[in-house]
Amino acid sequence: MIQLDVMLPSLDSLPRIFSLSDLKQRLPGDGEHALDVTLRWLEAGVIRQVAPERPVFYRVVLGEPLSEAETLQALMRTFPSIVVVAGSALWRQGLSSQQDNMLECAVAELEESCNLSQVKLHSRPAGWWSVMRQVGGFAAEGCHGAAMLSPEMAVADAAAFRDVWMPDRDGIDWSRLSTARLSRATEALLPLRPLH
Repeated sequence: MIQLDVMLPSLDSLPRIFSLSDLKQRLPGDGEHALDVTLRWLEAGVIRQVAPERPVFYRVVLGEPLSEAETLQALMRTFPSIVVVAGSALWRQGLSSQQDNMLECAVAELEESCNLSQVKLHSRPAGWWSVMRQVGGFAAEGCHGAAMLSPEMAVADAAAFRDVWMPDRDGIDWSRLSTARLSRATEALLPLRPLH
């Protein structure tokens, strides 16, 4: 029988999103104790792991799903390379009349598994981030601290990789996209396009 009454004060003192390292700093004893407590909390269902093989967790609060800001905070701690892409980037920048059902994100890590049901991860090749920096593919403002593709790069990336959700063609405000920047983004991604 798990004694939650003993563990809950420690759990409540943790932020909603926390890592095993955060827990180790708050608990007396060695790292094994923190790991044991984490496993007990997971078994009890009071915390969940953001992604397999990654020591980042979130506290389960009944009736309170993670907000978008908390979701992105969890993703940034789990996948430091995270970038909001595709229709998700267009919607958050006001260029789409159609809202995404899942937050579309690109990561450098090959592991695309994520336990957050509202998120879809897509792996991108190592050279992708260099191209993004070289051609200014990131939006000036991020999304709750996470990097986000510029509208033109979001369209070019979706066309190059074809693994993301995009709004219908008439759901995009094309008048706000720069043809020159879209052309440059498309050209920059050509060498990285997967063979379909």
